[in-house]
Amino acid sequence: MTMGCTPSSHSSDQTGFAYGCAQSSHSSGNEHDYRRTSIELNGNHTTTVCNNKEMRESLNSRMNILKHDKMCLNFPNVKVLLVFDKPDAQCDALKWAAEKLSFETYLCHNFESAVDCYTEERHHLVIIDSRHSSHMLDASSLCRSIRNIKGSEYTCIVAVVKRSLAEKEEAGVLPFIRHGFNRWFIESYNLGICLNELIQLENNDIAIQSKLKASHALFTALDYCKDGVIVTGPNHDIQYLNQAIEKMLGFRYEEIIGKNAYDLHRSDSLKTDVVDSINMHINKGKEWEGTIFHRRKSGECIPLWSKISPLEVHNGIAEHLVFIKEFPYYSIEKMFSPDGDVLPYTYGSIKSTRKASYDVKSLCSDVGLGRRQSFAKFHAMTIEAPITKVINILMATQENSPVFVAQALDKVLEILKNSELYSPQFPNKESKPDDQMASDLVSGLMSSGTKQSGVRRMSHEAASNKSSVGGGGVTPQTPTQLPSLSNVPNNIKNLLDKDSDWGFDIIELERVSQKRPLVWLGLSVLSSFDVCRTLNCDEITLRNWLTVIEANYRDNPYHNSTHAADVMQATAYFLRKPRLKTLFYPLDEAICLIAAIIHDVDHPGKNSAFLCNSNDEMAILYNDISVLESHHAAHAFHLTVGPNSDPINIFKNLDSETYRDVRQSIIDMVLATEMTKHFEHLSKFVHVFTKSVSIEEGLIGNVGQSGPGELETVPESPNMITFSTPENIVLIKRILIKCADVSNPARPLDLCKVWAHRIAEEYCNQTDEEKRQKLPVVMPTFDRLTCSIPKSQIGFIDYFANDMFDAWDSFGDFPEIAEHLRSNYHFWKELSEQNSNKDIDNNNKDKERQS
Repeated sequence: MTMGCTPSSHSSDQTGFAYGCAQSSHSSGNEHDYRRTSIELNGNHTTTVCNNKEMRESLNSRMNILKHDKMCLNFPNVKVLLVFDKPDAQCDALKWAAEKLSFETYLCHNFESAVDCYTEERHHLVIIDSRHSSHMLDASSLCRSIRNIKGSEYTCIVAVVKRSLAEKEEAGVLPFIRHGFNRWFIESYNLGICLNELIQLENNDIAIQSKLKASHALFTALDYCKDGVIVTGPNHDIQYLNQAIEKMLGFRYEEIIGKNAYDLHRSDSLKTDVVDSINMHINKGKEWEGTIFHRRKSGECIPLWSKISPLEVHNGIAEHLVFIKEFPYYSIEKMFSPDGDVLPYTYGSIKSTRKASYDVKSLCSDVGLGRRQSFAKFHAMTIEAPITKVINILMATQENSPVFVAQALDKVLEILKNSELYSPQFPNKESKPDDQMASDLVSGLMSSGTKQSGVRRMSHEAASNKSSVGGGGVTPQTPTQLPSLSNVPNNIKNLLDKDSDWGFDIIELERVSQKRPLVWLGLSVLSSFDVCRTLNCDEITLRNWLTVIEANYRDNPYHNSTHAADVMQATAYFLRKPRLKTLFYPLDEAICLIAAIIHDVDHPGKNSAFLCNSNDEMAILYNDISVLESHHAAHAFHLTVGPNSDPINIFKNLDSETYRDVRQSIIDMVLATEMTKHFEHLSKFVHVFTKSVSIEEGLIGNVGQSGPGELETVPESPNMITFSTPENIVLIKRILIKCADVSNPARPLDLCKVWAHRIAEEYCNQTDEEKRQKLPVVMPTFDRLTCSIPKSQIGFIDYFANDMFDAWDSFGDFPEIAEHLRSNYHFWKELSEQNSNKDIDNNNKDKERQS
């Protein structure tokens, strides 16, 4: 036994003798009564302390088994630690009572030995003498030290206090409780009082602590359950949840504890009759079962089979509610396993019928009978795509749902079979005339052209057909005098000084540079980002490369080198913002700028749908899939790293692994500009980022306070660590180049109007060519006689620009862009209404003339 701590004998005769010896030097009346009682006990005389018949029966009937609801526990062999700095009558009385109850008793006389003894034995009861503090024993400090030991929360600690302290009016037990004591014991040398006190502690405090200790095992078991468990209070506040709930819903324990449980349910999915059914069952103290949609932290909703059980219902209010959420994938595996049970849907039922076992093939539901076999094939696959898992879950839910739910899921599954999952359905031919321009614009941009043709492409037709829009761009000879920032003309230099402004006038640069804006602006922007150093190439090589790339842009109204320069300038503007500076390395910045420069190189002035419908050789080469974007990327790399390209190969000094990464990233960004994938890229970006991004003042730091030419910076944010994963950087790059590519509606109004007329001119040229070649007209409203530029801009902003720039602004903080987009939209709206009024007036005048 630890030094200073001695176990006591269980002999009552020895205890009585020891007590009598210990009290021989005391003379108070209480001590005399106590000594007399002790002598009587030693002499086995009949006394009111231990020989009373009722007391003997009480001691003999002490419980050996402790019931904790359905848990049956062995009542512990109580260990008690008495801590007194010196033996006295109070110590001996408690010691006698403990041994009378067959407690395993330990006695310590100082601070260190008490802590050591408790650490080794973990007593159920600790009684500390706090009647007076000494240098050897400070009761409060000792109690706090014991409470700091792991597992001490299941120990009952009692303070022995002076009677004079307890009888004071201002006396209170609260300070003792704050120090970690469970209760106090007012000093008494009477053996009966001490014995009764320990009996109460054993049957109440120690028993409760033993139950709480056993509950820890129950909580551990719940944490290992696959099914989710939530326990709430009467106000539906979450008091407990297990690890399965954290995995199912994506929330951490700290984020959800104390919240209202019904906040996790998607409120719009719960019909009134379902809510009423749940409340009716709960108020009557009955269980409810059914499928409820639950909101995950990431934003999506998932259906979970739920069982709600009320506990201790009084006056229609449950003291606790227990929610059981069945793990979805576990349920499906069980339902479709060979020996598994099919779990029928019980809409608000009280008694569960989910244990009924059926042969899967014998089910004769009106819905899903033919789908069972195909589902089995998918389920047997070793590797499943995410969409397959989604379909599996829906089909499992469908099989166990009422007819009206199953029919609705039929429509859902039909939609999921469509490969264009992210493309919304747009207005049809019966739309209002005012919406027709937007409808045609969106349909044309989202179409690959294969559906409109209606003519099967034969092999001899494909072989005989050449490019209907002119051959590919030819690499020109390098000019004798190349542009250089060292000899830049003043009129160009004055413009380039403002190349970091969102209102940069690219149209004016096009004019003064004689349609060579990409070279001049490219040299300025790439120099400011130190791209030569990042790629380990010299300025001459970069200048040669820019010259060749610009020469390979065709002289189209819209898709020309001016557009490429404009997209590069927007990209640079985004990259200078604090959040992007925090996320991107210099190589990432170089990749973004290069992708912007080449993203439309050798554009024929016609869209992919036209190329597919006209059997163009590019469409044949790329199998009608991402035709233009694939051509832009391939043509740019052919120019840069192809034969005899050393003078313009900006990648020649990169190691092979870095070059592969750079090439892959540039191609991915160029392919992201394909409008048919617009909603897919936007949906993924919104899903990952904008739901969790909040622009905090501390994140922005000193934005707006930097000097001229200085970049704004922000301190590292916890969110940045999550955002900077390789997968997330890919999503950011895609949405960045998409926003830069279609930034025209968000530019200052003068620039916006120029670009609007240019894109309309190019689309009208395509319509003219489609009519000349008798091809399907992809965008009929872009007819020169009837085209309405304001309506086309309104439609593009409504369907494409608004949501994307709103998400981009939420992520990167671009308020000026959002403001320009709103003001431009109002301009086009007003202009459209004015044009409509003029048309009405002209029609009225024509009618008057005719009449």
